[in-house]
Amino acid sequence: MLDHEVAVHAGHRARRARTVPADGWADGTLLAELRKLEPGAPGPVQLALMRAGTARMHARGEIMIMTGGADTFVLLLLDGFAKVATTERSGVTALMDIRAAGDVVGESAAFDGRPRSATVTAAQQMLVRRIAQDEWLRWVGHSPVAGLAVSRSLAHRSRTAVRRHTRFAHGPVIARLASAVLDLAEQYGTAVPDGLLVRPGLTQAEWGELIGAQERRVHHMLHELARLGVLTFGRRRIVVRSLPALREIAAIGRDTP
Repeated sequence: MLDHEVAVHAGHRARRARTVPADGWADGTLLAELRKLEPGAPGPVQLALMRAGTARMHARGEIMIMTGGADTFVLLLLDGFAKVATTERSGVTALMDIRAAGDVVGESAAFDGRPRSATVTAAQQMLVRRIAQDEWLRWVGHSPVAGLAVSRSLAHRSRTAVRRHTRFAHGPVIARLASAVLDLAEQYGTAVPDGLLVRPGLTQAEWGELIGAQERRVHHMLHELARLGVLTFGRRRIVVRSLPALREIAAIGRDTP
């Protein structure tokens, strides 16, 4: 049995609109890879990870890991989403990645002991397991299944980063924005009466950081996509009305399919 905090929160999670697929954790996350390697009920390696460390709740907007920090703990995300951002020397912040329930953050520092390279913020209230470096390394080294699952989740993350760099960094702003919305919708979208709700809810400034565009350009392109009937949007909310139309716009300017 999981500890009381996790069990209680799991009940809340089941009653809410899902942020992960109904059959498990978000694809490519560490817990999803463990489930593939230990099919059926949670296996001993997955249970050992989910019991590791201590349970903690973080409020939306709370910084969980800070760039430059010397700490080496790992956070296992059990619900919600985390935003991973970096700050350039000029002081400009860029949203680099989204991590979903089932994934871990902070493992790089746990592996090499070097200062944190990014800031991780809770995109919503979320439950995590905070795992000390020595306990994390023991878990990874204890079983070939653990090591393989970590490698597979890191490979998935690397492929995702390459795909996003290719699609988010080149082409017209409207195509880059459509690509980013499509990417998150396909990974984490939740069905609602009027379409597919994109998760997590990002600000227009954060969408701009993700695709390398100014906030005002993102604002204009959202209005254009809404005018075309592709989506509707509000404060931290985008609902995709037509995935085929969004895919067509996202493909504008691509050299290859």
